Amino acid sequence: MEFLLASHRVGRIFGINIHIAYSLYIIMGLFALSYAKYGWQPMLAILLLPVFVLLHELGHSLASLKLGVNVRRITLHILGGAAEIYGLIPGPRAEIIIAAMGPAVSFMLAVIFFVLANFTPPYIAILFAFCFWSNLILGLFNLLPIFPMDGGRITLAITILKCGVDKAIRYVRPISLVGVFALGGYGLYSMVQSGGQSGIFLIFIAVYLYFKGGQEMQARQYAASYSAQSDLWMRSSANDNSEPQWLRNAYGQSDNKKSEDKMNVFSRWSLERKRKREQKEQEQQQELNRRVDEVLQKVKDQGIANLSPEEKELLKKASQTYRNQ
Repeated sequence: MEFLLASHRVGRIFGINIHIAYSLYIIMGLFALSYAKYGWQPMLAILLLPVFVLLHELGHSLASLKLGVNVRRITLHILGGAAEIYGLIPGPRAEIIIAAMGPAVSFMLAVIFFVLANFTPPYIAILFAFCFWSNLILGLFNLLPIFPMDGGRITLAITILKCGVDKAIRYVRPISLVGVFALGGYGLYSMVQSGGQSGIFLIFIAVYLYFKGGQEMQARQYAASYSAQSDLWMRSSANDNSEPQWLRNAYGQSDNKKSEDKMNVFSRWSLERKRKREQKEQEQQQELNRRVDEVLQKVKDQGIANLSPEEKELLKKASQTYRNQ
């Protein structure tokens, strides 16, 4: 599957690198040639599909940037496209917004092309009609409750809001698998009945979603066991730099706080040592968070099987640390 996704960079939009898979050129050429017999309008509509997918992914990416989540790149490939988000999404509500923006863009384009198809000459209207259906199907297909598609992400985020991360992952994964097998089964049925290319394409998509969804679910399960501090991943990527609780408890709240200038030399020295120790522990925790972030990203991108023994031990240690807290 990886050889189908090998890509190269073609430019930047809004500071986001845009990559195109080499295999996409081949498949688009074959599709365009197969539809050329129906006229130039269907052929051009086929060639515009990657543009519509790019606009769809830009919807996700711009929403992510607006919410403070970095986007590494957008990759267009023969199975569609993907906006590669780098970092943790700050909660289920943010994930719903990010996931919904892609289909929203597709539906907006569908409305535009529907209007154009009804107010242009017939030979142009045919092209706009194909573009209308392309965007409508793209938006609806991505809303299927299959993880990691947009609908699956929205389903997971809503379930997290209702019953928490652990139960949400246990509930959504089987739903996603049912959708994957239904999609693959329909593709197989279509291929047997008509021998069409669409059936083979749906089977490829189902296989890709099965493995990709499983990898990302594994990453989220590790993230959930690693900490219980965040809404979505049960961990916040932001570090709390405020005074530790033990320091507030030791010297009281704001209205009866002991002023440092009234402390004796030994008390000030003791306080300074505690602050330095706390700072050192915080730096160590930040370094651990950074290293675990990298390992979780690797699990998400490549799967747990590709982790080294040291990386597995790191996740085990981090998970045990937070369970003991």
